[in-house]
This record gives sequence, C-alpha cells and structure tokens, in this order.
Amino acid sequence: MKFLRLIVPWLLVIVIILAALYLPDLGPENYKDFDSLFANERVRQGIAGYEIAIIKDGEIAFNEAYGFDGQRKPLEKSTPLYLGPASEILTGTLLCQFVNEKKIALDVPIAQFIPDLASLKAKRSGAASLDMPLTLRQLAAHRVAFPEKDLPDYDPEATGLEAGLPDPELFLRSHFPTENYTRSRLSYRIVGAILEKVSNRKYSDLLESMITIPLGMHLTTARPSSIENIAVGAGSFFGLTFPYLEKVPYDAAASDGIVTTSEDMAKFLKFVVSPERGQNIPGLASSQTPLLYQALYKDGDTGFGWRIVDSKKGRYIFQGGSIRGYSSRIVIYPERNAAIVILTSQDGVIISNFLLPTLVSCAEQILFNGESRRPFPTQRAELVAGFVFLIYLLSKILQIQSSYSWARDLLKYRETGISQLYARLVLVRTIIGLLLRILIVVLAPVGALALVGRPVSYQELIAFEPGVSSMLMTALLFGAFRNISRLVMIVRLRRS
Repeated sequence: MKFLRLIVPWLLVIVIILAALYLPDLGPENYKDFDSLFANERVRQGIAGYEIAIIKDGEIAFNEAYGFDGQRKPLEKSTPLYLGPASEILTGTLLCQFVNEKKIALDVPIAQFIPDLASLKAKRSGAASLDMPLTLRQLAAHRVAFPEKDLPDYDPEATGLEAGLPDPELFLRSHFPTENYTRSRLSYRIVGAILEKVSNRKYSDLLESMITIPLGMHLTTARPSSIENIAVGAGSFFGLTFPYLEKVPYDAAASDGIVTTSEDMAKFLKFVVSPERGQNIPGLASSQTPLLYQALYKDGDTGFGWRIVDSKKGRYIFQGGSIRGYSSRIVIYPERNAAIVILTSQDGVIISNFLLPTLVSCAEQILFNGESRRPFPTQRAELVAGFVFLIYLLSKILQIQSSYSWARDLLKYRETGISQLYARLVLVRTIIGLLLRILIVVLAPVGALALVGRPVSYQELIAFEPGVSSMLMTALLFGAFRNISRLVMIVRLRRS
C-alpha cells in the first residue's frame, strides 16, 4: 500500500504530460502571414491580448489587435496601454532633441541641473563609489549604478522590469549590459526631471509638444488621467489571467509610465526607421534619426533609450519589459526600414523575456523570409505545470497528515541496531531539507537582486510572475511544513 501511495502521484504526472503531448495542437505547422501567427499564438501562448504594428519598407504593413484586457474587454489597435520600460525610447528621443538644439550637454554633471543630486554616489556594479561627478551621458547610457533607496522622490517602489533576449548566448549580455555596469529603472526618471528643469515645463507637455503632436500620436501621453478607456492590465497564473487594477504613478512616466497605442507607436517607429524626406520634429530632422540608436559610448550598448546588442548576425536594437499588468517589445531594423512592436495587457517575466521576443522572432521570419515555424505552446506547458504543482501539494498535504505514522515507523527502525544508521540519515536529511527550504525562501530577494540588478521585494517577485513565484514559494513552504510536522511528531513520541 505504501508503494502504491508513492507511485500514484507520478503516474498522474505521466498521464498529464502524455495528454499534453498528444492532444491536437492549434494552427498550422508554419505561418506565412501575420494575422494567422498572432491570432493563433495568442491562444497557444496563453496571452490575454495584444496590439501589433509592423513597419515594412518604410510603410505600416500590419496593425491589428487580438484578445482582451484584464477585465475581458476586447482590445482594439487604438486601445491605450502602458508602454512600460520601453517608455525610455520616447524620453531618449526628447533628450536627443534637447542635445541637437544645444539646450543641454551630455557630459555636464547632473548636479548642475538638480543640485540635490550632487551627493548621489554613482558606482560601477560591484565596485566602490566613483570619485567623479555623475554626468547626463552616464545616466542616459545606464553606465552606472546608484542607491535607489536614497532617491525617494523618484518613486523607486513603482519600477518596471526590463526584458532581455530569448537567445541563451545573448540573454545575460542583454539583461546585464556588461560585467562592469548595471541598469537602474530610475535613470530615465532623473533624465526626465532634468529635461523639466532645463525647459521649465512638465515632462508631459514636452512629450506632447515635441513628439506626439508633431507625429500625430494623439493617444500617447505621460498623463494617463487625461485619457479614457485605458485597458486594464492582467497578471497570469499558470495560463489563467486575472485583472491587475493598480496603475503606474505619474512620477514613473519617463522610464515606465507612458501610455500609448499600437497605431501611435507605428507612426513613431516609421519616423525612426524611415522618415519621409523633409519630415522633421522639433530638434530632430529626418536625417538625424540614426542618432537615436547609436550607442552613447563606443563600448556601450545603450543609445537614446534604445538597447543595442552586437551578435554574429549584426546589431539587435530593441527595448521592452513589464510593469504592473502590461508588457511591450519593440525591435527596429533601420537598415531594412522595418520595425515590430507588440503591446500587451499582461505582465510577467515569462511574457516579457520569452513570449514576446519569440513572437517578434516569428514575425521577423515572416517579414524577411516569408515563413515562420510554429513556436512552442507555452500555455499548454503552463497548464501541465499547474496540474503537476497541484498533485505535488496534495502529496505534501497527505504526508503532513501521515507525520505521526512516519515518525512512529522511524523510531521503530532505531530500536534495531541494523537500521539505526538509516534512521539517523533520514532524520538528518529531514533537518537539512527544512533548513534549505527556509534558506531559499529567505534568500529569494537576494537571488532576484543578482538577476535584475536592484533590490526586489517579495511582493514584486510575486507580481512580476505570479504563477512561477507562487508555485515555488508554496512548494518550499509546504515542504518545510511537512518536515516540521515530522520533527514535531518525533519529539512528541520520544517524550511519551
């Protein structure tokens, strides 16, 4: 009977995996058009909804919306969504305009604009504070790190999470630009504050007068309160979505909090990769747009808000990430006059680091090669993981309930000399397992700090990826409870 109890959970897991492998899949094996790709993959990848715009040969070749937001309202290509960390490309464009108009210089210390930041001790990642003034160029290039806890005026509690690349060889390089520097989500908020100080105007007014109005981006703003019907964001839990009603504060606009639509982003990207002759916006002529995606340092990987990763295939210029219920991915191909943008009403590490980059890669294949292979069905994998997790929890609950019999049997082993060593090994394993589980839970934020380059709270860990974070935390805690209950029963039986 004991053997049967041990193998039943594993048999259930095998059945679930086999069912997932052999159930019929959706969509064709290969995609040859954007509509079938995004219509089918929204379901296969478990994404609530998204808006897509694609620029080809300098023209808007595709612009559609699929799915719904966190409250299951259908998305349209004109539905406003938060841009998240990709907001930096608009702030970077503003900075480039100011530089071209000679209203600001990149190599001037930021304390010249905001004296309160004179004491800000910037440093290279893992190194001591730099004994030099922090410049605007360093800030815009994400060249240095600084203590975010010392900058409460820039709302360090409401920060997005930048995304990397799906390519394993480039993921770490794209997420951690170099071994010497780290990225702060507050860098471009300070850039935005400096632009306000120099111009004596609000950031939202600068964005409208210098970019959105000249380009006809009428639903793009840094003041979300000025727009109605912003899509409600969503979180994901094992392929199931739930509404995320918390909004992004105005202070975060310059780095994470701009609201836009795929229609508006198509207009902006068209201007960036293939502006019409003579098409200008204040401080930026059509011939100057390549400045936006040139690295601010020769050995750097960040331009005016754009991230630039060199590989064997050439430059990969992108931006994207997640914040509070929203994610985005933007990639440009200036040499081919092309661009791809995906805005979605769903957040998470998985969607911003893997799903959206995968969809962009598929769209890129169709764009340049005419065909793309069907990607891995993530939603099916998430549902399988959810069922396996449920079985795991049930098995742990049953083990907690049988702690008394487990402890009784273990003490019986100790009564015979032959089995004493076995009983001691089991007891040591139980204690070590308990300590390791507690240690992992306690050190989880430290591990996240090493991964994203800034302190992360438990709340953020769960918010950025509810399914995986909740699963791991719950599994560890249930395992710890099982070990505690077994140890308690051993102590009680020995005393009695």
